[in-house]
Amino acid sequence: MNKIIEDFTNNNGYEPCSEKNFLIKETRFLPPPTHAVSPPVHRHPYYEIIFVTQGKGDMQIDFQHYPIQQGSLFFFSPAQMHFPTVDEEFNCFLLRFDLSVFSENNFFHNLSMFNFDYLHIQDQNYKDVEQILIQLHEEFTEHRTLKQSAICNLLKILLITLQRLFPKVVNSTTQTSLFSALNQLLEKNHYQIAHPSEYAKPLKVPMKVLNTVIKEFTGMSCGEYIRSKTLIEAKRLLLYSTKNANEIAYELGFVDTSYFSRFFKKETGVSPMTFRKISL
Repeated sequence: MNKIIEDFTNNNGYEPCSEKNFLIKETRFLPPPTHAVSPPVHRHPYYEIIFVTQGKGDMQIDFQHYPIQQGSLFFFSPAQMHFPTVDEEFNCFLLRFDLSVFSENNFFHNLSMFNFDYLHIQDQNYKDVEQILIQLHEEFTEHRTLKQSAICNLLKILLITLQRLFPKVVNSTTQTSLFSALNQLLEKNHYQIAHPSEYAKPLKVPMKVLNTVIKEFTGMSCGEYIRSKTLIEAKRLLLYSTKNANEIAYELGFVDTSYFSRFFKKETGVSPMTFRKISL
């Protein structure tokens, strides 16, 4: 049975209401006026895909920068901070949804694209994705027979099509499910630092298997990957919260502040408070 598709809209047409779960629209972003105050880096409580059809600029996602250009695809998970810098007008499809849109609980677990920030496509792949988005937008904006079913099915087709554009290792169902499960567990645990075995245990997989899968997806060992996620969350908390080093260390599972400070300085070359000072 298909879920009822609700519209992620309020007065400005962009933000979700508590009972809504889906939005697609064609929109554009313009360069800000000279000396204008830039909007803040932000994140949303839902999943988001931006597909650029025209334009130029830079997209910052969790301290990484990616080019805004025709064929750019950006994938945002709820926890991710992001901010576009627009050099010239860019047009795009904006798609937002939460997991309540899917009737099958395991469908999203087989997708890993939201563990990767960016993909650039062109030629036939560009045309294929654009056509699905056009159909999805038409179904969403029109009142047609079996509209709910059409939107659900087109959304799944879009996500499957996008998933298949990633390398083959990313499309192994078993490995993808395990990689996604680890990322969901990391998010649930607020990206706390821990030995990989502490994450392998609740996932009910041998440490060797988990390490192999993470290595194939990211090129990092499982321990390195966990530390990279902890580091990103530490940076988020330092820049986008008022918490002090003690509070952040506790939230991220460090036994004491000095351990957190040593970890952070080893990874970045500066102390946590220095990072906050030079980055703000």
